Amino acid sequence: ALARTAPGIRVRVRDAEGDESLLMVLDRQVDVAVAVEYRGAPGEDDDRLTRVPLYAEPFDAVLPAGHPLATGDRVALAALAKDDWIGQSTGNPCHDVTVLACEYAGFAPRFAHVSDDFRAVVALASASAGVALVPRSALRGTDLTGVEIRPVDGVAPTRRVFAAVRRGAEEHPLISPLLTELRTAAAD
Repeated sequence: ALARTAPGIRVRVRDAEGDESLLMVLDRQVDVAVAVEYRGAPGEDDDRLTRVPLYAEPFDAVLPAGHPLATGDRVALAALAKDDWIGQSTGNPCHDVTVLACEYAGFAPRFAHVSDDFRAVVALASASAGVALVPRSALRGTDLTGVEIRPVDGVAPTRRVFAAVRRGAEEHPLISPLLTELRTAAAD
């Protein structure tokens, strides 16, 4: 869409973890970062960055097919306290969301497997290696054979996705159209 609305802007993508991506913005290695909230991130009150909220999305429970809790419409996290868990690496924002959600439900997840690749997480659950929490958008386009996806009962764990630019750069003629397109895409 950006090629149509702002044909003179060339976009290059660099994959980086959240903490690294915000530092790249501050160090002028990139102009815009799309990131998720994480512990230790520069906060909304950090005057070096402007954050543009894009969307918030829930995490869903990924259960092996045949799991006793896969029969209901929703799953209570506390009911998964005795299960083995498949999670992300320490420092990954999704790891933090999982740990905090489980702690809120009254237990610490017992991580039997760790992968930052959500396709691998789902494949491990499919092999009955454990249960997991996965952001809903990460399940799109993933082979869900052998798993059951259930929303979390009560307040769902959520990640907030935002774009970040250096303070004052949000109105730059090369950055503003990109932020507009990101907002539009996130709203769809």
